[in-house]
Amino acid sequence: MAIEKIAIEDDRNVPHVLKIWIALYRSSPKVYLPGTDIDFGFSLRCAIPLSVSRIIFRHALYYFGWDQSKDTIYASGCVTGICHSSLLVPGLLAMLLSQKYVPSAKLQGSPQWYQDAMHALLGFCTGYMIYDSFMGYVVEAWQPGVGPVLSGDDWMFLGHHILTTLYMTSSRWVKAGHISAMALMYNGEFSAPIMNVHFVLEKAMEQDCYKGATWLPTLFTYNEQVFSLLYIICRVLVSPFVIGHVTYDLLIRGRKNVPLWLSICWMPMCWGVQFGSIPWIYTCIDTLKNGPLMNGGVGAHGEL
Repeated sequence: MAIEKIAIEDDRNVPHVLKIWIALYRSSPKVYLPGTDIDFGFSLRCAIPLSVSRIIFRHALYYFGWDQSKDTIYASGCVTGICHSSLLVPGLLAMLLSQKYVPSAKLQGSPQWYQDAMHALLGFCTGYMIYDSFMGYVVEAWQPGVGPVLSGDDWMFLGHHILTTLYMTSSRWVKAGHISAMALMYNGEFSAPIMNVHFVLEKAMEQDCYKGATWLPTLFTYNEQVFSLLYIICRVLVSPFVIGHVTYDLLIRGRKNVPLWLSICWMPMCWGVQFGSIPWIYTCIDTLKNGPLMNGGVGAHGEL
């Protein structure tokens, strides 16, 4: 009874945005990775509705006149990505604000609701990586008699998904460093919704069903400007300092919490995304230089 009373009192401090995550995680039957206490079942259960939603979005685009091409398949994946990031980012922010910000902090001693919410959010993101890897690089890349055929970019994104999953899973395994994972995820996912909107609009302009939509180029242009500005803020003004602090904390201050060998393994994952974003940073800078935000507006048909 005493333990239950403590749990009830503890849960009164839960941020509202996290309550649904905690409820979903606690109600989900646990399936543990062999030899660990890491529940992997929640991630698998998250991958299923994400996969179904991708199929639903694809057929919704077909219904609205999109052709049955790779562009439509790609756009449906982007819409699912918007849902994933829009659900994940508020939860990550609540988590980062609810505890003292120490990237290498141990999970032990944190309230139970916090531990469950952490497992839920990292499990959900892991589920997204599983879903996107399976749907994008197996099912939709499958060619009869050959198997999945992947491009160089496909392999790069698949590698990103694998490394991200290893980072999140290993932080749950050692019960430390989870804050570093959530901080990096938050910074990376913050611009993802509007970035995916950009990709959807880009593909929409190539569809015959929107050839007469004079509003679409204008919408695309302004979304592109907002996305470029947000991306530069996240990747140039914020990300290097976040990753730099995470690096310092893990390698210098956090050795007692996270094994040094594991922190070293995390470093390429931390900095790889940052260096990998450099081409996009240059693209966004050029977009802003040549766009209406710096050149006095846009024409009625989206012409710069």
